[in-house]
Amino acid sequence: MSSYLQFNRELHVLVRFYKATLYSYEQTDYLLFKCRKEKESMAELGFTEKPPSYYKIKGPGISENQKNLFEITFVRFVSALEVYLVDQLRDVFIQTKEPFKRQNSKPEFSQAELLSMKSPADIFDKIINKETRKLSSGGFNEIIKYYKEHFQINLADISPGKKKMEEYHQRRHLLVHRLGKTDQQYRDKYNCGSSRISVDESYLANCFEDFKNFAEILNDKLKKRLQVNFSTSKTKIKPEAKSLIIVEIIKGQPNIFDSNYEFWAGDQLCMFTNILDNRINESDKKFKIAISGSAAQISSYGTILKKEVDRGKIRVEYLSAKENSVIPTPKKRLDYKTILLIKERLPEQPWQTGIHKIIAEELGLSNKIVTNTINYLIKNGQID
Repeated sequence: MSSYLQFNRELHVLVRFYKATLYSYEQTDYLLFKCRKEKESMAELGFTEKPPSYYKIKGPGISENQKNLFEITFVRFVSALEVYLVDQLRDVFIQTKEPFKRQNSKPEFSQAELLSMKSPADIFDKIINKETRKLSSGGFNEIIKYYKEHFQINLADISPGKKKMEEYHQRRHLLVHRLGKTDQQYRDKYNCGSSRISVDESYLANCFEDFKNFAEILNDKLKKRLQVNFSTSKTKIKPEAKSLIIVEIIKGQPNIFDSNYEFWAGDQLCMFTNILDNRINESDKKFKIAISGSAAQISSYGTILKKEVDRGKIRVEYLSAKENSVIPTPKKRLDYKTILLIKERLPEQPWQTGIHKIIAEELGLSNKIVTNTINYLIKNGQID
């Protein structure tokens, strides 16, 4: 997932920054030491004996600059982890909407907002932004609850465990908001006897390894969840009609193949994205589309295609289901809506040979259904 890759990059960038800065501190300490011991030779190289006022020579322990470096890097480690945990939601949202389908969550949109949106993507964007914003301000424990409830993943069970991960976040909070000064709650919970906390090199190294392993395990768990699409009891609804069509663009760029193209199917407003199952580009001007939906939707879109053909903008070829196993011909009973759709497709007589096959391909129906419908219409005097 992209958020996992970004998190790994961020960690390694921080480690490079930390090591490079630490190295520069150590080299500066060494050069200042050499200046005191070998004044003349060092002066020839342009080094001064007295350090700048803002640089404090390293004592027996670590310098103030080094301590600040450890703390700054640690704070960025924790922030990077939180960003990763929240951004994972966006990665999941792109691949499946299942874990976000909740009846108790009702986004509010004004009519003006809805009618101003160019596509469903605008609605999706507002929904996922609301989810991530809420999680960003909730803290680590809220993130644990969210993953457990919506992704069925218990972050508390992932190494190094909930207590240690909480301590990382609590320490970051104290360093950022209290400059490392502990409160009674922290001292009691983590058995800390000191009134101040900091971060040393060993603690920082452990934090890096813990976060790296934690993110790797979580990424693997999410991948497995995505493989089962977060749902074990999804029921597929069979569409009334399907069509597999080869389209060749003759001139212009017809907008009828845009995902947000709108059209009417009877009294129902539809978008092309609602009926598009798949699109395979064979060249810049030629592609294959698989569409499915209600008989009215497929018929109405077929009429739109025919108009573009008549205008000389496109050329289309309907493929039968037998030529492509991905789009099977549906077996359906005769109904009034189907009868009307087939009747509308019948041209004036005399009909060309195989007219029933042409209509069947356009509507995604079987030859038998179309033949029976034509016979029914003739028998009942609805056509001559």
